[in-house]
Order: sequence, then C-alpha cells, then structure tokens
Amino acid sequence: MKSSAYLQNLIDLLSDSSKDDYSSILKNFNFEAIDFDPFLNWSDEKYTRNCLYRDSRFELILLCWEKGQETAVHGHDGEDCWVYLLEGQMEEVFYEMNQQKTLERVDAHHVVPKQLTFMNDRLGYHKLKNIHHGKSMSLHVYAKPIDNCVYFDERTEAFQKVSLSYDTVPEPIE
Repeated sequence: MKSSAYLQNLIDLLSDSSKDDYSSILKNFNFEAIDFDPFLNWSDEKYTRNCLYRDSRFELILLCWEKGQETAVHGHDGEDCWVYLLEGQMEEVFYEMNQQKTLERVDAHHVVPKQLTFMNDRLGYHKLKNIHHGKSMSLHVYAKPIDNCVYFDERTEAFQKVSLSYDTVPEPIE
C-alpha cells in the first residue's frame, strides 16, 4: 500500500545525511511506495513546481509536465540539483558559454523512469523537456533551496535573473 509515511522516510533520510550521500539515497529509494497523487498539479500553460518539503538544507519538489512542456535554459544559483524521473520521458540538454560569450549546446540525453541526473553551475546550464507522448513527473532535490536563478531569455539572447516560486505547498505529512 502506498503511503505518505514513505515520503516522510525519504525526507528523514535526506535530512539525516550529507548531500554527498543524496545520489546514493535517491538511486536506491523505493519511490513506487510513495503515493504522489495528493501532490499532483497539472497545467496546460506550464510545468508546475509542487513543494513537498523545504528546510534550510534542501528542498524536495515534484514537477508535473504536460506533453511538450520545457524549462528555459537555466542555472542553479550555485546549488546542487538532483532530478529523478518518476514517470514519462524527458530530454536534458546541456549548454555552456563559449569564448564568444554566446550560449552553445554541448550535449543532450534522454532521461527514462527511475533514472537520476545531477546538475550544478560548475557543469554549465541545462534545460529539461517532456518528450513523452503524455504526462511526465520528476522529483527534484536542491541543496540548498533555490530562491532565484538565471535563465536564458531567447528574445534578448542574455541571461536574466528570476525569482522562483511554487505552484503548490505541502500540507503537513501525517
């Protein structure tokens, strides 16, 4: 039976660990035991950012993606980011600033369910896109929480700073 107790277990594991252990925790955790239904929030306008937990050390966010939705090319304000794909299929595209100070695509790969990816600003910039024929869900861990980030504005061909927000915030876990 799926339960919110398993979500609390994940939060406790992350809380009691160093971020150096997050990759191992996320790769080995049984996400199928968590009932994500109470946290699902879909929008035809944009992917949604649904906060599951936040403290001063990390935030745990469920992103819900309709077909074709994508992020802008963005950074992570100096923090580490783990993405675990729960359902669907994503494309992750990597970018860096070249010597001419223009944004250059350097790599891309498909992300499939139960796959974990890692990103931070030392690795460059990235964007994520739902390439599945339907909805996708991804779980994001940011250590520390990210309140602002830079994104690439294709209209101005420059990075802009943006404040981040959640589409939903959690009820206390019982």
